[in-house]
Amino acid sequence: MNVKSVLMQWSKLGAAFNIKAANTTPDIEQLLIDTAMVLPQNARLFPVAVTWLCKNYRLVCRHRLAGLAARIDDPQTSAALGLLLDTVKSKIDIDHFNIVIKKCKTFKEPQPLFEVDRTNRKLAAMAKTTSCELGIKWGLWSPEPQLKEDTLKPTDWIMNENTKLINRAIFNGNLRASILETLTYDKQAGQSESALARYCGVTRKALRDALDHLEFCRMITRSSIAGKTKIMIP
Repeated sequence: MNVKSVLMQWSKLGAAFNIKAANTTPDIEQLLIDTAMVLPQNARLFPVAVTWLCKNYRLVCRHRLAGLAARIDDPQTSAALGLLLDTVKSKIDIDHFNIVIKKCKTFKEPQPLFEVDRTNRKLAAMAKTTSCELGIKWGLWSPEPQLKEDTLKPTDWIMNENTKLINRAIFNGNLRASILETLTYDKQAGQSESALARYCGVTRKALRDALDHLEFCRMITRSSIAGKTKIMIP
């Protein structure tokens, strides 16, 4: 994943980066994983992503993101995602990302968040001295990001430009939204209830309750094949 691709996707979601927007609506949960991966390469991305999440966190499917976070192999990416979401939590006092933050791990070899501050010992020492508390906590030293609301398009613009986000908004990023987005992006997840429950990181009972509601709304279908319940979006 490269920085340019990540910035193009954020631009599609209304962030003011001087770059052409992606042609299609991003997979927001995967975008957040990719953002955590490239965050050290672009200091401006951190405050913009924090600001966007503070305003639009309801569009993030937290159960799906938690499942993706649990499968991150790179320790630095895991810590950067934890720092990003913990910062949002501290800014607006929400619990939306708690289940995701629990899946992230602090970086065991503390260093500056941004690569530019890793180029020599003096810059690294300054980054540590000026780091916010959450940067120290997650092992990636960084200053407190300031919200930059003037860098974002209004929410109405985001929704009009990305009509595929409507189900996320309707379900407030809850388990029902996670199920719909998981079935959209992770094709193998619908092969059985147990597979879908693993992808979303929930119990079978919680999954079935959510599936009952989605089926009632005619947003998914279930069929029994070889003793397994296959779930699909019509």
